[in-house]
Amino acid sequence: MPYAILRFQKRKAGGVAACERHNERKKEAYKSNPDIAVERSKYNYHLVPPPRYTYKKEINRKVAEAGCRTRKDSVMMVETLITASPEFMNSLPPEEQKEYFQTALDFISERVGRQNILSAVVHMDEKTPHMHLCFVPITPENKLSAKAILGNQKSLSEWQTAYHERMSARWNELERGQSAMETKRKHIPTWLYKLGGRLDKQYAKIVSALSDINAFNAGKKRDKALELIAAWLPDVEKFSKEISRQSVYIDSLKEQIGQESDYAGRMRDEKYAEELKVQKANQKIFELQRTNEQMGRLLRKIPPEVLEELQRTGRNKSKER
Repeated sequence: MPYAILRFQKRKAGGVAACERHNERKKEAYKSNPDIAVERSKYNYHLVPPPRYTYKKEINRKVAEAGCRTRKDSVMMVETLITASPEFMNSLPPEEQKEYFQTALDFISERVGRQNILSAVVHMDEKTPHMHLCFVPITPENKLSAKAILGNQKSLSEWQTAYHERMSARWNELERGQSAMETKRKHIPTWLYKLGGRLDKQYAKIVSALSDINAFNAGKKRDKALELIAAWLPDVEKFSKEISRQSVYIDSLKEQIGQESDYAGRMRDEKYAEELKVQKANQKIFELQRTNEQMGRLLRKIPPEVLEELQRTGRNKSKER
């Protein structure tokens, strides 16, 4: 199922110039970003042209004009990434792609003020067409406040819901990923990663033990295998149940990871450390699912009668405790 994608990144003064160089293709070469096909850069286009001078000068002009108070660590700009799942975005004809980005631009303009938008540029020279829309977070009360515009986790969830409603009104096949507000968590629990790592370490030992007891009658080897599997089985069941419970959230993260891989070169190029940190954390999802599939394959190798015996023994021990 395709997803409508809207992501925000707050930029302080120090990050504005690097962002501009990438968005406006002001570098001569992008050797560190293999996803950019420079021969296709001529097909990039603007829905909002960039300022006459630089992002930074235009931000300073807008802030001064509004009379905003600033601090050294003030968020001076918000960069917005607008796109959709690769298979959907690449299936649209050029005019419909442009309509998609224009619809998103209208949506953002209504919420942040058209006068605050610095630039909205569509990149056609990477794997998936996408738009970078940058705006200065000046409120109607003339305050510089990204927090007031984007809000907290609940407000961001409402942003995503409203964005999906707008985009799916035109493209009804678009889905909205389940938000952190709906799953009641912001990330996969740490204990699940640790449990997955422990199961991985046990895996080789159990495979080796099972390979010696096809008929499950090898004396001490049988006892050792039973001991290993008995200790392993409860954790596998717990792990598998939690993976199933988290499946919707995991799927939504996988969509994000798929998009982030398109822009990995850009993040390396511009040293977007925070985005890389998030990307690496989310990549652990794949490791969890790989572990779950691996454990499932191992379970299928255990003779049914042995599995039943171990599960029955485990239940009896639980009752005794």
